[in-house]
Amino acid sequence: MITIHDVAKKAGVSTATVSHVCNNTRYVSDDLRQKVFDAMKELNYKPNLMARRLKGGSLKTIGLIVPDCTNFFFAEISRAIDRCCFSLGYNIILCNTDNDMRQQSLYTDMLISKQVDGAIIISSDYSVNDINKFKQYSIPLVIADRESTDESVDSILVDNEKGAYQAVSYLLGLNLDTIACVTGPERVISSNQRLEGYKKALRDAGKTVDEKYIFTGDFHFEGGIAAFEYFEKLPKIPDGVFALNDMMALGFIHRAISGGIKIPEQISVMGFDNTQLSKIMLPQLSTVAQPIEELAEISIRKLLEQIDHIETPVKKVILDPYLVIRDSCKKK
Repeated sequence: MITIHDVAKKAGVSTATVSHVCNNTRYVSDDLRQKVFDAMKELNYKPNLMARRLKGGSLKTIGLIVPDCTNFFFAEISRAIDRCCFSLGYNIILCNTDNDMRQQSLYTDMLISKQVDGAIIISSDYSVNDINKFKQYSIPLVIADRESTDESVDSILVDNEKGAYQAVSYLLGLNLDTIACVTGPERVISSNQRLEGYKKALRDAGKTVDEKYIFTGDFHFEGGIAAFEYFEKLPKIPDGVFALNDMMALGFIHRAISGGIKIPEQISVMGFDNTQLSKIMLPQLSTVAQPIEELAEISIRKLLEQIDHIETPVKKVILDPYLVIRDSCKKK
């Protein structure tokens, strides 16, 4: 059986340092902390969670990993999860990865070392290694706003393809000639699903999918700006644009208006998420709404079922999005 002494020897530190890393009871430098994590991983050392809980009771703490807190959608879903947890007596440790998978892995190690009661991951990419780490230490886990590749893990998400299909179908009903798309990074699964919804809506309407009217953005405000600057150089600028999140849609609108383009008179713009910012900007943004509160509540409920050892089938819950039509779209 691997002990704390074996970990200390492997990491070249004292047993006290290993204990402080595992229990977060004293400051340990990032360098030493990483050495301890590496040794624990290599030796397959598992901290005795039950011993700590018998001594001090449940930690009542949930780890939440998100890819980008500057994105209003993730800020709002984090707030919804935190509010739901607080009402149930749980605390949140919020970890922002900046879409860096190495950083996500380090946060996973940190949450394990803090012996959280459970974790919710909203990842920019598939997280097989991190999922396996949580499972290895028997820490309850839910994947939110993404589809898990591990069928033994609950995942709660929105039907991205359906939402995109609804958005583009609405734009097609405005008698627009050319509807362009501003996507997110190719590695992000939700972006690919929304792109497929865009293409399917065009094909079902008898339209050709023209790849030059698909711009790969970054899910940030700047991505929308770059998209406008790309489209305005084409022989024919689109009169409809579907951006795969609100941030890029608002960046597109901002750059278009500063360039003398009237929104929606010359270009109708649709976003995806229905963040608070979509109601503040002028013109107010038409968008696909994700049911954020419902997503947060179901994620927490499924996680607490695991924490409380309530035997329920593992589920993939797919929620329905819906259109919110405001001022950024107009019939031609």
